[in-house]
Amino acid sequence: MKQNNKRRAMILLWGCIAVIALCIAGALAVLLPLPKPETLEIPGQRGTIPATIQMPGKLSRNDETPLVVLCHGFTGNRGGDTHFTQLAQDLAEQGMASVRMDFAGCGESAEPDTAYTLGNMTQDVDSIVAYMQQTYGLDGPIALVGHSMGGRLASLYPQQGSYPVDALVLWSPANGTGLQGLEFLNIDDFSQVEAMAAEALANGKVSAPKWNTEISDVFVQEMQNSDPNAALREAGLPVLLTYAGHETLFTEQTVAETIATVESLPDSQVVLDPFVDGDHNYFGPSGKEDPQTPVMDQALREATETFLRDTLS
Repeated sequence: MKQNNKRRAMILLWGCIAVIALCIAGALAVLLPLPKPETLEIPGQRGTIPATIQMPGKLSRNDETPLVVLCHGFTGNRGGDTHFTQLAQDLAEQGMASVRMDFAGCGESAEPDTAYTLGNMTQDVDSIVAYMQQTYGLDGPIALVGHSMGGRLASLYPQQGSYPVDALVLWSPANGTGLQGLEFLNIDDFSQVEAMAAEALANGKVSAPKWNTEISDVFVQEMQNSDPNAALREAGLPVLLTYAGHETLFTEQTVAETIATVESLPDSQVVLDPFVDGDHNYFGPSGKEDPQTPVMDQALREATETFLRDTLS
């Protein structure tokens, strides 16, 4: 009897030690400071890509840490209209690695404006994923977060990219079918958009005065030949879609068609209510200084983080 009691006591003791060890490990994981963001030039297919990497404090077992690639919009940069920097830190706190980059002709990119094409953006995402897998040994799920034209890229990537993707987050994607995707160049007069497209096809490029940039014939052709919502339906991936209440760059038709597409997909969500007073860049009515801006940014990040955590875990 004494021997049995001793054995039970030892089992209980080791059980308690195991629980304490797990608690300590969990506490250390929480308290472990995040690595600082690393700004660097990542090797690409056309040169180097200006990028910022944010790693979590601790990698998952078997290097299955999720990787999130953050894709900015037309004429934007890796800051993602101020949203990407804090989002990257939040994702790292939840155990996800992320990379945000400047696409061709944007931010610190050395390439000309006319190098901004869907094909080049796809190549850059390929290069980013390859670098992260080779450098950090990441072999976990992959998600893309895309804003505006970055959202169109993300929608098309499962069809056109080199790596399998597990989830997509689309913030106000420019998902008009074909040339309609360029409606943001002149939302008030689509005939002017068609005229600009014709000039680009005839001369190799055209000026887009509203955006202080130039677009190439290749970009116009890619837009004409792509249907991002059809690509979403074909891929059937989990998608989180958001649109703001004051989307002055897209027609109601584009917004409605994209919402209907995502609502038809399994394990997908459309989140609109927190952003009814926001503009395309998720700022309040008065711009970046509006008191609603931080709240809107927080809601955007929280919706994104919750979706990615639930989908990639």
